Amino acid sequence: MAAEIFNHYKIVSLIAKLTITYRKTMTSEFKFIPLQFHWVAINPKPIGVVYFIGGAFFGTFPNLFYRYLLKQVFERGYTIIAIPYRFTFRHWNVSIEMVKDLIGLRKAIYEEAKFLGYEDNLDLYLEDPTAGNPNYFWMGHSLGCKYISLLEVLSDVENTELEQVLSGCVGKNQAEDIQKSLNNTDIHTVSLKNQPSLLLAPVIAGIDSAIPIAALAKLVQSLGLDVQPNVQETRCLISNSNLFRLLEIIAFAKDLQAKDTVAWFIKELSQQLLKPVVPLANRTHLAPLGWRNGDQELADNVIKSIQELRTQLISCYPQSQEKEELLMKMISEH
Repeated sequence: MAAEIFNHYKIVSLIAKLTITYRKTMTSEFKFIPLQFHWVAINPKPIGVVYFIGGAFFGTFPNLFYRYLLKQVFERGYTIIAIPYRFTFRHWNVSIEMVKDLIGLRKAIYEEAKFLGYEDNLDLYLEDPTAGNPNYFWMGHSLGCKYISLLEVLSDVENTELEQVLSGCVGKNQAEDIQKSLNNTDIHTVSLKNQPSLLLAPVIAGIDSAIPIAALAKLVQSLGLDVQPNVQETRCLISNSNLFRLLEIIAFAKDLQAKDTVAWFIKELSQQLLKPVVPLANRTHLAPLGWRNGDQELADNVIKSIQELRTQLISCYPQSQEKEELLMKMISEH
């Protein structure tokens, strides 16, 4: 037991030294570039990649509205891939297509990094994100968290039949649509296995999330239409999933929009969450927003959570610790 505790603190210390050393050597300017319909900030000395999906409207332009927060994460050594939020009724289709797009995007980032003259740790962009290396993370805010959750659910299809994964939570027509979206797709490529998730004020909502105009949303609801999957179906899928074991949630004390979803997550996934959810005081749902200025305490909490998730993943794959040590040595030598 003592040896396990010692090893845990060794990993934590290693990650802390890695990020501190990185900040001392980081000289490149934080800048988003458009790349294959995504916004990417390529780190010159990357220790990992963070995918980010924001909420409705603000998430449509994540490079602007979440700039401050994403910059803080970038400065800790991460390449940022900001995925624009897409308004749609069919959340499954968007989730699946979104991950398919990332395969080519990572190759494009690799080529762009070489073009920019970057040399350190470029193989990061060509590796399999599911391999168990502590290099790929997902972060969402608000409704963007739903897309991440659906991908987490689908990740179980690698080991289980789709019908069993869906667990009777969705109807036959929706199940057939999911199967069509997955046709001719290597399930491995849409998996979030070994990629920890950090959810900021997660919201699982209905038709109002797809239609930003409230009056129009109510009209559509009155016709019996809703997003797929709806709130009840999404909660059913998450509750029956075997995954959601590399997950942290950050909530805000004065957040009315995410209040119900956060309470549900805490109730249903209390055993899977890496640590208890303690809402940050005096903050509303839009706390992560900021362009030139932002919430530094929140940014510090985000970075701390990523480090904790990284530590947890390394503890599951001890061979990753040696790679982490080599990476720290590489950065300190430049």
